[in-house]
Amino acid sequence: MPILGERFYQMSNSIFYYDLKPIPLAVYSYLVCCAGQKDLCWPSIKTIALHCSCSENAARDAVKQLVERGFIRKVATKQMRRDGSWRQSNNHYYILPLLALPTARHRAGTGATTGDGEEMYQQDKG
Repeated sequence: MPILGERFYQMSNSIFYYDLKPIPLAVYSYLVCCAGQKDLCWPSIKTIALHCSCSENAARDAVKQLVERGFIRKVATKQMRRDGSWRQSNNHYYILPLLALPTARHRAGTGATTGDGEEMYQQDKG
C-alpha cells in the first residue's frame, strides 16, 4: 500500500546545523514537504499541528520562531465572504533559502579543533 502516494521531498542536510528544537524542525520539514518545488504552501495551523504531533499553540510558536530566524516568510491572507465581510484565511508560508551556515566559533562545543585549525568531530577522533 503506497504511503502518501510515495511522493518525496528534499531538504538540505545543513538544516541540522541551525540548532532548531524538535517541534520547529518538524514544522519546517512539514512546510518544506507541503511546498514542494514551489516554495509556497498554505496549510492551516490545525493541519500543521496534526501532522507534526504537537498542539496548535506549539505549532504557532514554531512558525513564529521560523519566521524570526529567517527560515520562512508568513503572509496573512483574508478571504471575502458572500456578505462582503472579510475573514482570516490560511496563512501563506514561503520557504526561504537557508542562511549561511554558522562558523565553527558559533558551534563551540560540537567538536574539537585539530592543530591546523580544522574542526574535528566526535566520530573523526581516533
